[in-house]
Amino acid sequence: MKEQSGSYNIAERLATRKRKQTVVNTPPEAAASPVPSQPRMVMTVEEMGRELGVSRATAYELSQHPDFPSFSIGRRVLVSRDGLAKWIEKQYTEKHIESSETIEK
Repeated sequence: MKEQSGSYNIAERLATRKRKQTVVNTPPEAAASPVPSQPRMVMTVEEMGRELGVSRATAYELSQHPDFPSFSIGRRVLVSRDGLAKWIEKQYTEKHIESSETIEK
């Protein structure tokens, strides 16, 4: 390996390579758009599981409950983001109402 006499050192070469990769891998619409994109209205069951921090099996089990905000389009099972937030709030509220009734009795 050459010394710094007229050539880049390793750190400079890596930094240059990363800058080039970033420019090449960035889609033009993302580079030109200063406004971040909004999240999709729906997500897959796997995405929902990752967001909730539960396993894939648990996510699919949840999606089978009648009051859960999931629906099918063809063979895909999707979950409404707004519906999921409301469902979570409902679960939280019901749990605290039940526990407060138990304490009051």
